Amino acid sequence: MPTKVMIMGLGPIGAGVARQLVARKNFKIVSAVDIDPAKAGKDLGAVLGLGQKPGVKVEADPRAAIRRTKPQVAVLCTSSALKKVWPQVEAVLKLKVPIVSTTEELSYPWFSNRALARKIDAAAKKAKVAVVGTGVNPGFAMDALPIALTSICERVDSVRIDRVQDARIRRLPFQQKIGSGLTPAEFAEKVKALTVRHVGLNE
Repeated sequence: MPTKVMIMGLGPIGAGVARQLVARKNFKIVSAVDIDPAKAGKDLGAVLGLGQKPGVKVEADPRAAIRRTKPQVAVLCTSSALKKVWPQVEAVLKLKVPIVSTTEELSYPWFSNRALARKIDAAAKKAKVAVVGTGVNPGFAMDALPIALTSICERVDSVRIDRVQDARIRRLPFQQKIGSGLTPAEFAEKVKALTVRHVGLNE
């Protein structure tokens, strides 16, 4: 039997994850959640740009979706920042559903969000379910993949990872997140305020 999944967040990352879930026989999306009024009420297939219709309507309330469809896991792809994600995590855990999230800061929350990490840990233990933060990048390409690639080596003295990308071809939210288009003074001010940063790199 396929694992029943609720997908939360249908931005670029969430939509990409959802397409992968739809393509795999061992998963079945039973509910989809997004607060964007332009997506709520539409068929998930239309939102994802698929030719087929999964027959799942996007809705705004995760609690109602969980009660109605009873997913076995929630895949949460709404934000990179743990403080923004915490209310969503809390709502899902109260209904005793395990979570897998692309939130980079959740990959190791004890580093910069110790108080929230304790809350999530306590809520997960109370619900008797797991919360897994995978991250995207960092998380996979800069962490898990290099470690996996060294598994065939007899000896590893060091690992160096260089990440180079052209932000001009990336989505607008990403460009805004890294400060593209700002003057040097504006950029420096946002770096100082920690509103422009590489989310998840410390973790």
